[in-house]
This record gives sequence, structure tokens and C-alpha cells, in this order.
Amino acid sequence: MSSRSAELRSLVSGWTRRDEEAAVLQLLRETPPGELDALLAEVELTDLIRGLDDRRMFGPDHRSALLDLLCRERRAELTLERLADLVHALHHGRTPASHERAVRDVFLSLQGAELATLKNLVNAHGDYHDLDHLIFEDIDDDDVREEILEHIARQAAGQQSPDLKILSDIDDTVISMLHDRRFPRGVVYPGVVEFLCALDHGAAAEPGRPGDLTFLTARPSDAAGVVDSYTRNGLSGHGLPPHSVMTGSILNLLTKGRIAQRKLVNFDRYRLLFPECAVVFLGDSGQADVRVGQAMLERDPDHVRAVFIHDVAGTDPRDRERLAGTGVYLFDTYAGAAAHALRLDLISSAAARQVRDAVRAGVAAADLQTTQRATVERHVAQDEALLAAAGVPA
Repeated sequence: MSSRSAELRSLVSGWTRRDEEAAVLQLLRETPPGELDALLAEVELTDLIRGLDDRRMFGPDHRSALLDLLCRERRAELTLERLADLVHALHHGRTPASHERAVRDVFLSLQGAELATLKNLVNAHGDYHDLDHLIFEDIDDDDVREEILEHIARQAAGQQSPDLKILSDIDDTVISMLHDRRFPRGVVYPGVVEFLCALDHGAAAEPGRPGDLTFLTARPSDAAGVVDSYTRNGLSGHGLPPHSVMTGSILNLLTKGRIAQRKLVNFDRYRLLFPECAVVFLGDSGQADVRVGQAMLERDPDHVRAVFIHDVAGTDPRDRERLAGTGVYLFDTYAGAAAHALRLDLISSAAARQVRDAVRAGVAAADLQTTQRATVERHVAQDEALLAAAGVPA
């Protein structure tokens, strides 16, 4: 840690006097060009921002001066990683109007690939302060929100990102929870982590940037992010790629129709945030995800590459075939999902093998009853045959 960063950290630790706030600003202003980004990397930006105040009645307005310095005057000196940290700090806790305008100015200062990278960095920051919460929850000013979204839309016009965004349900899709009688409640499905990682990496020989995974859930959100954090904690430790979570409200839990409606609201919001990216949706047949996937394809057929539905309800084979013709692919195990994704050129053959091997190992290790194991192993054999037909060696 440099002496300058040690001094800065000392100044903003605990309650900050007016003279200490002025010293913070002076230290930052005197930081030479080329050194500001490294300095901010060694400081907790939330403490820095919250440590300075605006005194509207008698002045001075130290926080406004800080935001002007970092988000406007010397913004060009900051890396995209530091800008993402700065945006994260600006909407940590209460987000006053000055913070909203500072966030807007950071976004509007970037174009093209830089803007796309910032969006992804903010979205994969690791807690519930992701891009969706920032734009649609924390920013209260409709005009500020509209300015950001219009800028995103302008920059995305005519552009097609190579990154594939994955929107995934959780219950009975990632974790056996409600309707699946083949696995005990709470079991993470064999191969699901490998399948999500395969989609995240794509089919190219050089995998794209990870961090394109977002979970959609009807579980209600809350101002403190407790539900989001609970959901993240429940998913942690399984080797999933970096991800964000889009939640619902208590009313969305009442009926399947409301669950579907909320997921589509989240999908529409996601399209506004990432209009340049293609999307796949991963759900299950136990609730309303088939309907959700069909609606996604109808709303945005150019960007929704496929809908994968984990069949926990025993769908008739004729219905499966009919749905596949519309871009909705039902599967029994994640080996089957990998077979569909491979044929659609969404994952590589090597990744499909990894999914298959993970399914084999996971099923072998699972604590299943005799009838459960017979059903699951039959499904695995059928799905491995699909992979073999798609060119994946045994």
C-alpha cells in the first residue's frame, strides 16, 4: 500500500471532519496523472464517497466536488474496472439525486465496447447491487433512467455482441425443489453447472468473457437485498460462473400466471440493458417456463437463440417434438440439454463431453431410491444416445 493511499484511508475512516474532507479532495487533486486509478484501487470507494458530505446551508459541498472530480473531470484516467467499482459504490445504500446524475454521466461518457464492458462489470460485481437493481430500482429519477437506457440503445444499434447471455430459472432447473420426483429435494442436478459454464464459454475455441449468467426467480426482492443474498448464498459453492439475480415480488408467488408475468418483466428489462446480446433461457416444465420461453421467442426472435426446458412433468413425446419446432427444447438430463445445445452450435463438442461426464458421475454418486435410479439411468442412456448421434464419442 502506498503512503498516499494509507493517508487517504486514514482520512476517511470513521467520522470525517470538515477539514479532513478538504484534505481528501486536495490529496486526490494533487495525485499525478496516471496514478489516480491505482490509488483508488487501494481504497474502499464506498467509505470514500460516504465520508464526504454536502452542507447545503453553509457549505462547502465536498461530496459534490468529489463526484465532479472522479466522474467528470478525471474520469478518463480511470480504468473500466475502477469505474465499475465507482458505480457500485454510488448505489450502495441510499442513492441521492447527485449519485444518480454521477452514474448517468459515467455511462454516457462511454461508447461501444467500453460501455458493454462496464455493463458486464457492474452486473457481475458479486452482490445484489447489479445493473438491473441500479437502473430499475435504485435510480428513482425517470429522466435519468431514460437517458441511460437511450444511450445503451443507441450504442447497441446495429451491433451484435459475440457474448451469449444466459437467463436461468432456479427451482427444478438448477436444484431439485418442487415437482421433480426423481431426485431428493435440494439436490443440484448432475451436469447443470457444467452446462451453464459451457453456455457461458460458448462454442468458440477461445472462450468469451465469463459472467453472462443471470438467474430469474419469482422470489420477492427487498430493499436490503436479503432475498437476493439468500439466493446467491444458496447457489454459491457449486462452481457456477459469476452471475446476477433478478427477483420478483410476493404477489408473483400466488399463481403460475403471475410467476410467468414477472419473469417476462425481468426479460424485458434485461433486453433494455443488453440489447446487443443474444439470449438463451433455461427453465423447467413444472411451472410456467414453457409459456415464458414461448413468449420470449415471440417478443424477440432475433435475439433469443433457444429455450431449454428441464422436463420434470413427463411431457408427451409428441408435445416435445412440436415445441422443438418452435425453438423450445425439452430434456430429461443435462446430457440431453448438451445434445440440443451442441446441435445449435451454442457449445463445443469438448464441453458437451464434460457435461455428459458430469451427469454420469453425479448420478452415480446420488442418493437415489431404486425406482428413482432406474428412471434417471434410463434418461441418461437416452440422452447419451442423442450426444452420440450429435458426434460426441463415448
